[in-house]
Amino acid sequence: MQICAVRRSIERCADDIAFLGGPGSTDDVIQWADYLLISMPATPDTVGLIDRRRLGLMKSTAYLINVGRAEIVDEDALYETLAGRMIAGAVLDVWYRYPRAPGSTPPAARPFHELRNVLMTPHVSGWTDGMLDARARLIAENIRRVADGERPLNLVAA
Repeated sequence: MQICAVRRSIERCADDIAFLGGPGSTDDVIQWADYLLISMPATPDTVGLIDRRRLGLMKSTAYLINVGRAEIVDEDALYETLAGRMIAGAVLDVWYRYPRAPGSTPPAARPFHELRNVLMTPHVSGWTDGMLDARARLIAENIRRVADGERPLNLVAA
């Protein structure tokens, strides 16, 4: 696999990246991509960045994966693109609508969940039964270790 990326700042490039370009290369990367990963924050510059025109640049065999923020991709355009099978599929780990009160809240105005070429996960998919307890035990153990002059578990050194 070749990795191509678009970043605001392109001052450095890892050895395993085939292409690193600035925002001006977005259309080119979208056209090349077999898997288009969206992993950016929602800002005035990124909201609606992937619109109908840009979705139309994608290969018919390509997949869009959004783990950033839903509103970066135009909701109506994405739904129509997926329903019309203009791209192979999408993985959506972010919602267009989040619950604001008790009760059921659909994740989008469009029924993405009815499309067979869409996989939806709840953006907190790493939260599993027992995860919070395990995390609390690890934190407590690391506090004990530091207090006793021991090396913490899972230490990431810079």
